[in-house]
Amino acid sequence: MPDKPDLFFRRRERGAGVYRVETGNTGRMDLQQIAIVKPNGEVKPVGRHEPTEAEQALIADWISTETARQNARDAARMDRLLGELNMAAQWLQSEVPDSMIAENAQDLLLSIHDLRSTIVKRLAKNT
Repeated sequence: MPDKPDLFFRRRERGAGVYRVETGNTGRMDLQQIAIVKPNGEVKPVGRHEPTEAEQALIADWISTETARQNARDAARMDRLLGELNMAAQWLQSEVPDSMIAENAQDLLLSIHDLRSTIVKRLAKNT
């Protein structure tokens, strides 16, 4: 069996819970939550558990690795989105009956407008 880690990170939708991995008198593993990692990378101690310097270093390493993983997932998601948008345009042009387009035109146009507005706002904010 591999060595037990000092810390366990339970990923959440936003951030993670940080748990100290302990072994009790019975040899049974126990997880004690010591901190929460917020989406902005801030580490918030839980209760009276204060992460040690070594644990803080492990948490910082985890945040760095997790940020790199998330960036890779985001890049892959963007690539899939671009492919899906291109495939949708081709599908609409070549295979979708006019009646189906007419039934869904308003929702499609509003979704496209929302996407375009979001992109324009983000670009304007960053210039």
